[in-house]
Amino acid sequence: MTVSFTDISAFSQESIDSLVRVNTAATKGFETLAKHFVELTTKSFEDAVAASKKIAAVKSPTEFMQVQTKLFQDSFETMVDETKKVSELTTTIFKDVSAPLAAQFKTAAPKAAAAMKKAA
Repeated sequence: MTVSFTDISAFSQESIDSLVRVNTAATKGFETLAKHFVELTTKSFEDAVAASKKIAAVKSPTEFMQVQTKLFQDSFETMVDETKKVSELTTTIFKDVSAPLAAQFKTAAPKAAAAMKKAA
């Protein structure tokens, strides 16, 4: 099998198309991640204002400790949940970005192996 200009041109076009799909997936993924962080920041600010109001309304040291403990528990649960969400988002983004490259590799690897066998 002789590699022709047409074969090389087709492979180059497939590679460019693959890179465009990678770039599109990465852009979409980063937009999703940025939107999530903006929403998280807004929610965190609102939660901080609400927590400040709760602490300001405290009438005794015992009540202060109860409110503070509850706020800490809620904050910790939120952190765990948000960490899980960000992890899932980044995993999805990585899969979406790597899929076009994996497909291109599946196509190119057998062709390259055949060409190397022929050359040897």
